[in-house]
Amino acid sequence: MKYIVRINPKAYNVLLKRIIPAIIWEVEQVKTRDSEKVIWHCSNVKIDGVPITKIFPLPKKGEPPTQMEFAGVCIRDGYEDAIQILTKGRHEVE
Repeated sequence: MKYIVRINPKAYNVLLKRIIPAIIWEVEQVKTRDSEKVIWHCSNVKIDGVPITKIFPLPKKGEPPTQMEFAGVCIRDGYEDAIQILTKGRHEVE
């Protein structure tokens, strides 16, 4: 499966001027012939056990939002409110 990881644009509460930590990350499962498009929101994403914050380039002010693509298997880690993507060492930066 192919997954796109990005910062959730709806995670910022305009009224309170705060980020909602429970939905900061957005993981999209790309639609294929065999499966539908699915979007998950969570507080943390791990790629092969590494937190996404260690490999995700945050966009600078005025730049378009950044996203990364990964191919592998996605599992939900409910104890940490995290999504894990197991890639077997393969990933691409877009």
